[in-house]
Amino acid sequence: MLTVRKSMKRTGFKPRGLALVTPEDIEARHEARQQRLAALMLVEVRETAPLNISTEVVAVPKEDAIEYEPYRRLVAKLPCMFCGIEGYSQHAHENENKGKGLKLDDRRAMALCCTRPGIEGCHVAFDQYRLLPGGRDAHVEQGKLWSAQTRQQLRREGRWPAKLPHMPGEEELAFDG
Repeated sequence: MLTVRKSMKRTGFKPRGLALVTPEDIEARHEARQQRLAALMLVEVRETAPLNISTEVVAVPKEDAIEYEPYRRLVAKLPCMFCGIEGYSQHAHENENKGKGLKLDDRRAMALCCTRPGIEGCHVAFDQYRLLPGGRDAHVEQGKLWSAQTRQQLRREGRWPAKLPHMPGEEELAFDG
């Protein structure tokens, strides 16, 4: 079977030629943009430092976080530390030094309940600093306390995983009764 294609219609715009952009052009465009923004904000334009782009990469020291799935599952079986509901808990990390791309040690966690139909879980409210009065600082301090209580409870009940090392400074507590 033979198919016939219709040719594409041309637009009314004339084709532009390619132009090379020099560093001076970029600097001029930057200065013009600064002037326009200043005019919009009705502020005086100050002389700015030249645009310097650094390719230097600086390493950020990170905590040696331990990830251990059996411990996460063990914590998730505990009742919620805030409301006490059973069967809906999740392994919830503390909120200290937490951020995008940063992993916290799995041992620095507690059980908090998940969101269910019609009920916001304590885990979500804790991560968004709405669970407790006092804002971020209160959540950070409470998270430290709850994670320490969780570790103590698991050691006391003899459920601490044999392959998981104790937190630094808590080794001596491992055999307390």
